[in-house]
Amino acid sequence: MIVLIPSLEPDHRLPALVNALAHHIPEAHVVIVDDGSGERYAEHFQSARAAGATVIGYEVNRGKGFALRTGFTWCLEHAPGEPVICADSDGQHTPDDIRKVALDLREHPNAVVLGVRAFSGRVPIRSRIGNWISARFFHLASGQRISDTQTGLRGYGPQHLAHLLSIPGDRFEWELHALLAAARAGQEIRQVPIATVYHDGNSGSHFRPLADSWLVLRPLLAFFAVGAGCWAGEMLLFLVLQSRWGIFPAVVASRIVSGTANFALNKLQVFRERSRERTALEAVEYALLAATLVTITALGVRALASIGITLWLAKLLMDLLCMLLSFAVQQRWIFASPAPRAADAIGSATSALTGTTTQARRPGTLSADQTVAQPNRDSL
Repeated sequence: MIVLIPSLEPDHRLPALVNALAHHIPEAHVVIVDDGSGERYAEHFQSARAAGATVIGYEVNRGKGFALRTGFTWCLEHAPGEPVICADSDGQHTPDDIRKVALDLREHPNAVVLGVRAFSGRVPIRSRIGNWISARFFHLASGQRISDTQTGLRGYGPQHLAHLLSIPGDRFEWELHALLAAARAGQEIRQVPIATVYHDGNSGSHFRPLADSWLVLRPLLAFFAVGAGCWAGEMLLFLVLQSRWGIFPAVVASRIVSGTANFALNKLQVFRERSRERTALEAVEYALLAATLVTITALGVRALASIGITLWLAKLLMDLLCMLLSFAVQQRWIFASPAPRAADAIGSATSALTGTTTQARRPGTLSADQTVAQPNRDSL
């Protein structure tokens, strides 16, 4: 079993965790990815190495998602067939909780196993709000309820590592993308309760509230922005055309132009689905969805108006509801990209990741092409 720890600017808790894991889970081999911390933090990585960990890394900070993919690439090359438990380096994950996730993964090797926190007690407000928002977004996008979508304690079977290399996102958004990909593929997502641990108000976290929240919620926010932009464009075009063609032709023409632009922008910019082979089918599905939403809106407005709700408010409520429904359908089905072949994922990730690791590492840091003693295969 591999315990994979991405780490940026660690403190004494990193080598302490390695030492604790050696006693609590002696069969585990710890692999640490130094995410461009710099020479100032070299002593903590050296202490972790002295405690038995393998340390790989690179000079420039690339983000947690990039660090995890770097670690997965190392695992595929140097420890094939080993399950991987991902944990954080800031003391939030205890050795006992890491072992809990490992044991559950052993019982359910095809699942993604999450160590989920209850968020009880003294939890920093940014952590509580951030997880609430990402959990609601995940439910909207996948239909599944996960109580802690931001947990860094996760277990993956070795058969899933190649696919994980193909998941986009270099920073904290990668973890949410990985969960969405698992849900889309029909993979079981298991939740194992763990302790809620925060040190010094979570001061060791490198989560950027604004920038990383945007990366996490970018698809939903971009979807709303595209929708608002296309609506404004449709209104402007209608006003221009209606004076020349009349109301009905102007409505039809402006709606066709707006719908075509909305479809293209959603496909290419919001959901970033690049497959050309599926475009015709996606266009048909999109048109059917649009027609369905128009029907739902009309019926909903009539129903709300019949119980005394003002017409403009009824229309606004139904539009908001249909926008959320439209996002969920497009995210889950219409623009759901098929997973790339494992060989392609390994090849592209290896060229992108190991090149950085071997060429930009600090002196004395193990690179991804250096082997270590194989971990004990009589693992959990």
